[in-house]
Amino acid sequence: FNDDADNIQFLHFLEYTQTDDFQILAYCLMGNHAHLLIRTSKNSIEALETGMKSLCIRYAAYYNRKYERIGTLFQDRYKSQPVTTVGYFLRVLRYIHNNPVAAGITDTMADYPWSSYRDYFATRSTCICKVHTEYAMQIKTHDELLQWHTKTEINTRGILDVDNSKKHLSDEEVKKLIFQLVDCQPCELRLMPDEKQASVFAALYYEES
Repeated sequence: FNDDADNIQFLHFLEYTQTDDFQILAYCLMGNHAHLLIRTSKNSIEALETGMKSLCIRYAAYYNRKYERIGTLFQDRYKSQPVTTVGYFLRVLRYIHNNPVAAGITDTMADYPWSSYRDYFATRSTCICKVHTEYAMQIKTHDELLQWHTKTEINTRGILDVDNSKKHLSDEEVKKLIFQLVDCQPCELRLMPDEKQASVFAALYYEES
């Protein structure tokens, strides 16, 4: 991204790519790369691949046309990693928003216009790409999430640190707690409405905190 217009165009394409099976939970554009936190349909890699392919093709075509170049724009296929727990989701969310601060581009997350931080904390005047903030807001309140972003658990290499001091539930403890909360087995949890899943994940997260 060479200028503001490039950032805006990428976000336009990102918004256009969104479907019920490909939702943006967070983003940060960082000059020569971007971080995206994407929620896809359950157990679906196809939705992720389809969405990312569409996004990359559209932006590469725009970029090549604007700068009168040919050939590939992205070095390799995008790197992806599943986010499977609420605790990890919250750390990834904060890590993405903290990138400009860690890189020395801005002093605070709120100063940077090309991340979804402002979407979460209602400080963006114009929305270019809708960010689905409701999932995180079901886990923590607005004030709790804001406070969470002020914590520092990111090392100097930009890799998320693991807090080994926290209690980690055993598989049996997780099963027992899920059964107490919703009277079902873990394998049945994914069949429940998203809101119900989020409430269970939040309870598990606080139990481990």
